[in-house]
Amino acid sequence: MYAAPVTSFLEPAALHQTRFRTPGVSPDARGVVLGQRGLCLFPSLDRAVAFFRAYAEDGSLDELLPGLTIERVVSALKTRDIAVSVAAESSYRMDRVAQVARLAGGEVFTGTQRHFVRYRDAKSPLGYDLLEIVEARADVVVYDRSYQQAYAIERAIAFSELILKLEPHVARDRPEAPASVWVSAETGIGHALVGYLFRWRVDAHVALAEWPAASAFDDGPRRLHLFELRGAPPRVLRLLRSLPGVHVFAPATARVGVELGYEHPVALESCQGVFSTTGLTLFTGRSGVTVVDPRPAFVPVRTLVRADVRVDEASAGRASGLGAPPVLDLSFRLAPSQLPWRQVVATVVPIHEREWLARMLYVLPPTTLDALRMALTAEAIYLLDPHGIEGVPLGRFYSRIAERVYVPSGMALVPAVSSGVLEELVAGAGGGHVFFDDEGAPKVVPHDAFGPISRRILKAVAGRPVHADAPDRHDVPLPQLSYGPETRFPLWGVPGKGPTEPG
Repeated sequence: MYAAPVTSFLEPAALHQTRFRTPGVSPDARGVVLGQRGLCLFPSLDRAVAFFRAYAEDGSLDELLPGLTIERVVSALKTRDIAVSVAAESSYRMDRVAQVARLAGGEVFTGTQRHFVRYRDAKSPLGYDLLEIVEARADVVVYDRSYQQAYAIERAIAFSELILKLEPHVARDRPEAPASVWVSAETGIGHALVGYLFRWRVDAHVALAEWPAASAFDDGPRRLHLFELRGAPPRVLRLLRSLPGVHVFAPATARVGVELGYEHPVALESCQGVFSTTGLTLFTGRSGVTVVDPRPAFVPVRTLVRADVRVDEASAGRASGLGAPPVLDLSFRLAPSQLPWRQVVATVVPIHEREWLARMLYVLPPTTLDALRMALTAEAIYLLDPHGIEGVPLGRFYSRIAERVYVPSGMALVPAVSSGVLEELVAGAGGGHVFFDDEGAPKVVPHDAFGPISRRILKAVAGRPVHADAPDRHDVPLPQLSYGPETRFPLWGVPGKGPTEPG
């Protein structure tokens, strides 16, 4: 059987070779044939994405970005390939590019302008040179060992455009709660989240992003609330992710985030030069990408919480015909809190449950009774235990939020002020214990009203003398024993112990 010979268009480069037929190539310090650029040809766009993804795992795409171009090229037979061109600064870089590109299913070439020859491989460790240059009207001509092909550039693809259009996929591993997250919310729910995050005492900042209307048919510009949360509990993140119109993003870099539970196909931290330095880029799992540029101003959510403000006009005196500034009087309110119960040191038992409390005190251990302090009023019984009141399962539990200031457990005082401010307010109430409840004004119980259980509810024990005599003494006489002559059985003959010694 006759086999047709395979035509070769290249010849291996020789050691110390200085003259080449390929335009724009020369040996580097290692003797490797190298042009100014490296060219990788991929049969499809997904193979090019696989190359970027694999290269970013152990390397940085930022080092390729200054000279990176991505183009879709078409041959005379109307076959289309993806050409990725990078600056060939050294053979060390090209070695890594070639290894990753060939793993992704591509072919690697080197050259300077239009003509590119195959980059070095195991058959020719120093590279290749042309046997003959092909004159063709083409933008790119590539030469391999067994073929040569001319291509025309159909269109250029920006690397930033490619990254932004890639859709994140579901993460393989269960993501851990990051220390800091971004949250986007539609304006309808964003206003409610401001109050919710404040009540949950989450360290959160909020901003309002705005884009112009996409067309004249839109009602107005698009608006979106952006939150930055630090140290949010995992249960809060799970709740936010379950809300419609809300997305939670884990930061990939300082300016890029990917929706929690998803991964971008390319390691975004390796190509930070693609993204804006003045804005935020947020990749959503199923809804595309949101670019906020420039970055809006973030403010703490506590500054936006609504409070009841009353203007006291009576205290606004007038001086020299000019009105003094009005006084703002803020009233405290109780709001539900999702934080764990802490400092639960008091309980308030309604007066109609005093019989239950009396029965409970009979079974409490002495250590609990010693620590309890009690105050009795006409409406309720107040119990305090600085070590924790959990030993008394009655009444409504209260948590200490400042010295001698208590709120019902599971509730929070809004607006949130420092404990020092609350302590100053308590000092104005005569140094008593302040209990906030749902009935409006808090109740102040004087400090002297609290006393130990033994002094408050236990009755005094009075002794009553009774007649008592000592019992009559009746001593039974003991037998008298004396020593006699020695016998073989010493104990024989003891009174009450049997017969005398046998003869």
